[in-house]
Amino acid sequence: MKLIELLEAIGADVENGKKVQICYPSRSWEDYDIFNAGSKLLKPFYDLKISRLSAIGADVFRVGLVFDEKEGCD
Repeated sequence: MKLIELLEAIGADVENGKKVQICYPSRSWEDYDIFNAGSKLLKPFYDLKISRLSAIGADVFRVGLVFDEKEGCD
């Protein structure tokens, strides 16, 4: 699954308050930045595959992204 597919599935919108936490590559699962799910700042990450996904709360999702195209979940 790609990040854009997750955002579409959760109905990403700047207004709805949903958040996405993106973990830093090659670091702890606890090292992340938080974005509004509808933020245009996520656009460069849309086509990256998700390697790890967790629902942290009702409106917060934490993802690990594959920055190397050869790896990742489908």
